[in-house]
Amino acid sequence: MEIKTVLVSLVLAALGIAVALAGFAAEALKPKKSQLKVVYHGLDHECDYPSSPVMRIAIAAVVALVIARTINTATTGGCCSCCRPIPSASKFARLCILISWLMSIVAVILFIMGAILSGEKGVEIDVNDVFYCYTLRPGVFGAAGIIGLVSVLLGLVYYFLYLLARSRAAEKSGVDLELEKPRVTDVKKPTKL
Repeated sequence: MEIKTVLVSLVLAALGIAVALAGFAAEALKPKKSQLKVVYHGLDHECDYPSSPVMRIAIAAVVALVIARTINTATTGGCCSCCRPIPSASKFARLCILISWLMSIVAVILFIMGAILSGEKGVEIDVNDVFYCYTLRPGVFGAAGIIGLVSVLLGLVYYFLYLLARSRAAEKSGVDLELEKPRVTDVKKPTKL
C-alpha cells in the first residue's frame, strides 16, 4: 500500500471514531430532566438549565464529519463520483458512496437539530397543568454518532474499491495499448526527382 492510502485511511478512521465519540459524549452530557428546574416569576415561568457543552460537541462532530466527507471526496475523484465513477467500479462501490452520502446528511441533521433543541429553553405544560422543562429525547446524539461512523466507514470502503478499480483500469489500458500498437514495417520514402 502506498503511504497516501495508509494516511487517508488512518485519518478517515480517526475522524469516524471522533464523530462517534462526540455523539456519545453529547448524549451523556446533555441536560437531564432531573437537572432542570422550573422557576416561577409571578405569572411567567422559566426553566433553569445547567451549562452544558453539548452545542460545542455537536458542532465539533459536524466539522469532523464534513472534513471526513471532504477528504473522501477529494481522494476519489470529486463530488460526482457516485454519478460518474470509473467504468470498472462495481455497483457495490456506487451503493457504498451513495449510502455514505445519505447517512452523512442524516447525521449532520441529527447533530444540528439535537444541538438546537438541547439549547431550547422552553417551558411546557403537562396534561395536568403542571409545568415542566423541555428536554431532548434520549438517543438523538448517540444515533447521530453511530450513523456518522457508519457513513465514514462506508466512505472508506468506497475509497478502497475506487483504488482497486483505478488500478484495474490502468492495467487494462496498459494491456490494450500494447495489443493495439501498429506494426512497424520497413517502408521506403519516395525519392524526389
